[in-house]
Amino acid sequence: TTANPVRADAEYGAKELLSMASILQRIVRSRTVAAVGCVGGAAVVDKLLTPPVRPLSSAAVGALGTVRIYQYEICPFCNKIKAMLDLHKVPYETVDVNPLMKKEIKFSKDYRRVPIAVVSSGSGEEEQINDSPVIAASLLERMKEKNVISASEADEFRSPKAMEWAKWSDEKLAVLLFPRMTRTFSESFQAFGYVMQVPHFSWVDKISNQIVGSFAMWMAQGKIKKKYGIEDESAAVRDAISHWLREGVGASPFAGGAKPNFADICVYGAVKAIERTPAFAEVMAETEIKPWYSRMTDAVQPGNSCSLRQ
Repeated sequence: TTANPVRADAEYGAKELLSMASILQRIVRSRTVAAVGCVGGAAVVDKLLTPPVRPLSSAAVGALGTVRIYQYEICPFCNKIKAMLDLHKVPYETVDVNPLMKKEIKFSKDYRRVPIAVVSSGSGEEEQINDSPVIAASLLERMKEKNVISASEADEFRSPKAMEWAKWSDEKLAVLLFPRMTRTFSESFQAFGYVMQVPHFSWVDKISNQIVGSFAMWMAQGKIKKKYGIEDESAAVRDAISHWLREGVGASPFAGGAKPNFADICVYGAVKAIERTPAFAEVMAETEIKPWYSRMTDAVQPGNSCSLRQ
């Protein structure tokens, strides 16, 4: 599959700032250890700062086995996978990945992006699936095999038209929404605020990610705008959403007609990714998307199938 331009350019973590995060963590750790004043205390503090991620649980076992999604909360591609699972009531669990260190996906040597899905069968075998289009296709195929949905429902869900709009969402809408939610450092800082609620992040992880990650996103938005010729990100987002509502959804409740299809899921995931930012409220106020978004929220019931968040 073709790499998504947003991930290629921004990757929600900026590799060049990795060393900055490492330095910050070392400084905070060293000062904390000095305050404790002993080697034993240093070991205790270090352990507290880096709590482990629990292994795959049995809580999310469903028709597809145990499904774990490694994610960033503000990643549009992660949100669309979760929305698809929620829509079809397929149990899953999530692990938030440290955007700077990515230690949670150290098992993935050649693929260092999110989302990553790990599916464990009843026999204990685990399969790693990379990249949101591949993850979606694989999970949908499993849904068919396990009779979660019928073959005809799957074909309708991923109709040729739905797949065209899904590609548009990934390659156009997500690109436009990124600079919209990172216009200023303050807005980037607010977007990255989700790290403060990640259960397994230490307080050093939280502070370093919110500061350095926010700065990385803010710096990346200018590069995105320049590469894709975006002069006014607000106007560009308004135009894109108007296009979606007019040509994609039309007079129906959803692009899929009476119920959401994969196009609805992809666009919903892209917009949901900015939900914690000022840009979200502006988009709701400045466009006609709110009724469709509300219908999607009712249909998806975000998080209804998530049994564990780490």
